Amino acid sequence: MSAADKKIASPAQDDWVPIREISRVTGVNTVTLRAWERRYGLLVPRRTEKGHRLYNRDDILRVQEIQRWLGRGLAIGKVKALLANAEREHEFPPIDSVWLTLVEQFYIALGNFQRHSLERLIEETFALYPTEMLADYVVQPVLQALQGDEPGKAAQRAFFTAVLQEYLVAGQQRLRQSAQRAGVVLVSIGANENPLLLHTLNYSLLVHQYQAEYLGYLEWRDIQICTEALSAKILVIIGYENLNAGGLKLQLEVWRERSGIPVIVAGNLAQVFDTSVTDPVSGVLTCEHHQQVLAAIKQLLKADQKG
Repeated sequence: MSAADKKIASPAQDDWVPIREISRVTGVNTVTLRAWERRYGLLVPRRTEKGHRLYNRDDILRVQEIQRWLGRGLAIGKVKALLANAEREHEFPPIDSVWLTLVEQFYIALGNFQRHSLERLIEETFALYPTEMLADYVVQPVLQALQGDEPGKAAQRAFFTAVLQEYLVAGQQRLRQSAQRAGVVLVSIGANENPLLLHTLNYSLLVHQYQAEYLGYLEWRDIQICTEALSAKILVIIGYENLNAGGLKLQLEVWRERSGIPVIVAGNLAQVFDTSVTDPVSGVLTCEHHQQVLAAIKQLLKADQKG
């Protein structure tokens, strides 16, 4: 653990850190933190003489509490009132999930094939909500709903993939400049895999300041070459297409014999494994959702530090 990590983990009362540090600890984009402050007054950072934002431990705890409410489906605009309620821990107000509302908004934008409307919705949504939550509660449900042979669905799915992927790739270049944490390689082992959820996960990892590299579809021999060349600490294999489960298990057994890099199997691929026997010691973890992938990466790196 670096000196910066130790300072964030238990800062003294008078310790203040810049916005990039609170972003790294919480995984909330700096753009989102600023939006929560400006639009909703959820954060009130201290300012330096030059106007730079500074945050303390209470701010970190507040951001984490905001994340918990968002995970329950509360719209960001309703969070402040609950944070101000001293009795909030003892009552759970009825919540109309914001995620269902957002999915419906994306359906409308996709139905009209209006790029400008879709781009504006993407920019607004990704500025206000954590990427991994959007992946699990919005992006994946939209992609699933657009599967099938019904006329227009394939076109809407392709349009959604193209526009959102364009936004994510552009953002990755900016985020990569501040990525300093362990390297993570993401690949697909299905040649026909839709790349959108992989791009979304890669974007989310970069927000968390991991040095993430999405390499697309690769054969196993090339995966090993890339992970070693990039000094990756973790390999993430994510897929939603039907694959040979037996073949995947066999390849992972070979991988574990030849490489010390742990593997996270994510998406529908995770369902082919018995999750009761996957753990950091075995070198393989399974995660169906993006939020679980982020938690697994932290778990693996923590185990590696202890080792």
